[in-house]
Amino acid sequence: MRVVLLTVVMMSFKDSLRVPALVALLAVASPVPAGGLYISEFGTPAQGTSGAGSGVLAEDASTAIHNPAGIMLLEPGKNHWMVTGMYVDPSTKFGKEPGTTVPPLTAGSGNGGNAGVSAIGGAFFWARRVNDKFGFGFAANSISSAALDYRSDDPNANDFVGRYWATNVEMLTINLTPSAAWRINEQWSVSFGIPIQVGNLDLNVAVPLLPNPVNAPATDAVAQVSNGTDASATVALSVLWEATDRLRFGAAYQGENELDFNGDLGVTGPMGNPVPLPGNSADVTIPFVQAVRIWGSSDIGDKLTLLATLGWENWSAFENLLISVDAGTDAQKRDWKDTWKVALGLRWRTAGAWTYYSGIAYDSSPTSAANRTADMPMDEQWRFSIGTDYSFPGRAKLGAVFTYADYGKAEINNGGDWGMVVGQYPTNRILFFGVNIGW
Repeated sequence: MRVVLLTVVMMSFKDSLRVPALVALLAVASPVPAGGLYISEFGTPAQGTSGAGSGVLAEDASTAIHNPAGIMLLEPGKNHWMVTGMYVDPSTKFGKEPGTTVPPLTAGSGNGGNAGVSAIGGAFFWARRVNDKFGFGFAANSISSAALDYRSDDPNANDFVGRYWATNVEMLTINLTPSAAWRINEQWSVSFGIPIQVGNLDLNVAVPLLPNPVNAPATDAVAQVSNGTDASATVALSVLWEATDRLRFGAAYQGENELDFNGDLGVTGPMGNPVPLPGNSADVTIPFVQAVRIWGSSDIGDKLTLLATLGWENWSAFENLLISVDAGTDAQKRDWKDTWKVALGLRWRTAGAWTYYSGIAYDSSPTSAANRTADMPMDEQWRFSIGTDYSFPGRAKLGAVFTYADYGKAEINNGGDWGMVVGQYPTNRILFFGVNIGW
C-alpha cells in the first residue's frame, strides 16, 4: 500500500541505539470489486447471471437488495426469506518487471507470493408485500471487503518490492438496508431505502528506516492501524416497470457513503520494540461512491428469459485518500475515473423443478498503470457465472451459483520517494462459490 509520510520520530532499541524512523499510514482497498471497490457477488440466484437482470427477476426475498420495488411482485400477505452462504477463493500474484530496481530503496525485490486470502461469508434477506399497494424489505450483506496479504507464502519475509505500498490488510463492511415499496399502478412500482454501512479495518505496512535505505529489509519497521471502525448512511431509490407480460425494465440509484475508519495507531521496530509516537490514533477515509443500475428482461417463450444490465459508478469522486494522525492530515492522490458495467445473461426454466442461469459481465478499469497501486490492483474485470436452483412444493427453493472473475493484468508503473513498483499481475482472479435457500 502507498505509504504516506506524516512525521519523523526517534526509535529506541534494546542496545540504546537511536535512529530516525518514518511513521507511516496507508490506504486500503478491496481485491473483489464489481467496479471500483464494490462487490456484486451475494450468493443470490442473480449471481448465476453475473448480475444481468438482477433488478427485474423479483422472484424471491433477494429482490430486497437488487431492487426493492420488485417486492410488489411477490406473493402478498406472506413473509419471504432468503439466506445465502459464500466461499471466496482468490489468487492475486504480482510479477515484478525483470531488471527493475526499487529506488531509493534498492534492497528487497520479492513478488509477495499469493496475496489472495480465502474467506467465507453470507447474506440475509427478508421481504413482505403487505397488500396491493405497499411492501417492505430488509437486506444484510457486504458490498465491499478486503483481504490482501503479500506475506502469505512466507510470513517472515519482508522483501516484497511493493511493501511500502502494502503488506497486508483486512477490511469488512456490512450494509443493513431497510426499504419500503409502493405500487403506483399495474405497471409501475417504486421503492425507497436507507443503506446503513458499518465498517472495520485492520492493516499493516512496512516502514523504511533512514538514513540507511540500502539495508531497508533488515531495518524495516511495521506500522499498524487496528480496530478502525465507522458507520454511515445514505439513500437508495429504485423503480420497476412491467412494460408487458413478457418485458420488464428497472433502475436504481444509490447515494454515496463515506467511512472514516478511526483506529489505533502503532509502529513496531525491527527488533519488535514499540516506537514512541506523538499520538496513538489514525483515521483512514474511504468513499463508497454513488452508483446507477439499469436492468431489462424479455421472456422468449415460456422457458427462456434474456437478461441485461447497464451500470455506472462515480469513482472519479475518489480523487484523494485522506489519512490523518494526531500530527496532521495528508491527502494521497488516487485520481480514479468512473466505471461502466454491462452484463448479459440467460435464465432457463425447465418443465420440472429446476431453473438454470448463466451470464457474463464486464466492468471497466477505474485507473491506469501510472496511478495503480499494490494496495488496489484494480483493472478491467470479466465475470463468467452459472447457477441453478430447485423448487420444492410450496415456496421453498435451494440453489447454487458459481462465478469466475478475472480482474485483469493490473499493470503498475509508478514511483516516488517511497520506491518504484513496475510490473503486473499475471494471476489476478477470484472464484466465488455460493449457495442459497429461500422460502
